Amino acid sequence: MSDQSLETRLVAIGADGFVSADEVLFLRRSVFADGIVRLDELDALFQLGDRAPEGDPEWPQFFAEVAADYFLREEEPQGYLTATEFAALKDRITRDGHANGLELGLLVKLMETAERTPPEMAAFVGKQFKAAILDKPGDVGVSKTDVMLLRRYLFACGGDGNVAVTRREAELLFDINDATENAENDPAWTELFVQGIVNHLMAHLGYKTPSREEAFRRNAWARDRSVNVGGFFKRMVAGGFGAVFDAYKDKSAYEQYNEQRDADAAAAADITQGEADWLAARIGRHGGFGENERRLIDKMRELESDLPENLKALVARAA
Repeated sequence: MSDQSLETRLVAIGADGFVSADEVLFLRRSVFADGIVRLDELDALFQLGDRAPEGDPEWPQFFAEVAADYFLREEEPQGYLTATEFAALKDRITRDGHANGLELGLLVKLMETAERTPPEMAAFVGKQFKAAILDKPGDVGVSKTDVMLLRRYLFACGGDGNVAVTRREAELLFDINDATENAENDPAWTELFVQGIVNHLMAHLGYKTPSREEAFRRNAWARDRSVNVGGFFKRMVAGGFGAVFDAYKDKSAYEQYNEQRDADAAAAADITQGEADWLAARIGRHGGFGENERRLIDKMRELESDLPENLKALVARAA
């Protein structure tokens, strides 16, 4: 499709501020059918998102899918959002203030699908969530859509703590909870708040993705057809069965890695004194316990025998 026809057709779409499922189907089949997203197409998509932030469920899904493809598939190694790409995306999103719903969905999609994102991205996305939820007119509170996106953000593989909830993310949950305590929140918010804080207290570090440079190295090795794999194994067994046996007598790096992960998980299953001090200072900081904080305390009551003394005292005080 020519640039002129693309511009003309996209102006017609979303003129009423809404993108329908049929219009998404047209975009998928006619505008982005080649599977390659050009910069001008990305610009047109963001302009359409500004004009029509609302739509059928297919619209935010399509927006996030197409934009994520542009940022994660345009150069090797695929799946890595570079600092330069993130800076360009950040400029787009903040040009009118903070992220709208479509842009939040894109940010979460990137964190879910990327092998790695820049370290500052998690904090930026958290601020966008906070602004989007707290800047709503009236006492709208946390919607079901907000909860769904927040859940995906907290447990995104490319996020701040991989699938573990970090201290920064736990603070975000408390900040949103404090600000919306008297608002009309969706019931799912209570569950996410409690689940997120407990995850932070109990979680261990997850899988660590390789650096972009390491991914380049691995990709280059995989594509190198000059490597004689058969010859490698021939050399390996050249010393006879004794050499093979010696090679496997010691624990493999894979086994050692798994054992270390098991040890890390067991150690992190205990709530440390530092975590206990943080929670004791953070919860009820406004002079009392809100409904969601009491639900969190009820959950902690199930773990009371394993809690540090200051958290046992907190649970007893809330009874």
